[in-house]
Amino acid sequence: MKRLAKILSLAALVLAFAIPSAQAERVYKPVSDMPAQVQTFLNDYYPGVKVSKSWWKMMRATTQPMWYRVNLENGTKIAFDLQGNWYQVSNKNGNVPTTLLPNDARGVISKDYKNETVKSIKFKKDSYKVKLTNGTMLKFDKTYGLQWRKDKK
Repeated sequence: MKRLAKILSLAALVLAFAIPSAQAERVYKPVSDMPAQVQTFLNDYYPGVKVSKSWWKMMRATTQPMWYRVNLENGTKIAFDLQGNWYQVSNKNGNVPTTLLPNDARGVISKDYKNETVKSIKFKKDSYKVKLTNGTMLKFDKTYGLQWRKDKK
């Protein structure tokens, strides 16, 4: 009985990972096929930097994209929602522009972390999560005040 339970749980685990990948697929598309906001963002924040890969994540049952992704030759990775609004920007070398953040958040970083650069920014509805090159994590709330910080130990 225990053996049957182990086999069934293993089968369920395999299916849990197989089903999502069967329902969605990555479709490589040029940036010119993405919303104008994506193209404007790239021109404004990364002028002259070439795109190494760009794709849509699509549901197989439809032809509608779920979100867009762009990787640049300088190592920057950017995720956009369906409307072309960025929600995540990262670069392992710390080349994410702080101009993506509100003034108050930029002020905290420039004052308290003068020697650090931004490695990633994640934007969700009303907050920004920022990771600095020294490993420190910062979260700014909807009024863009510092909500919490987690220093690397």
